[in-house]
Amino acid sequence: MKDVLHRQFVGMHELRKNLTKLLDGLRTDGREVVITRQGKPSAVIMDLERYLEVQQAFAEFSRPDYVASLLAARDEIRQGMGISAEEVFRKKGS
Repeated sequence: MKDVLHRQFVGMHELRKNLTKLLDGLRTDGREVVITRQGKPSAVIMDLERYLEVQQAFAEFSRPDYVASLLAARDEIRQGMGISAEEVFRKKGS
């Protein structure tokens, strides 16, 4: 939710008034616009290409086998079986 605060916010009145300009900006800037209703965020508008990228990423990261491997890795870390960041960087040579 906190990442939403870094987005452009547009009220319903401004949306109606400047829709074409806002849509053109989505295409060129590649960022999302948060639509507010009575001062509260109620929707997000984003470029279609960006939306499709997000949907593809969601599909990839929500595969049951991927989620299961993440949960198993989390359990290993909680049990102290993980590798420290220092160890990873040392092995990588950074």
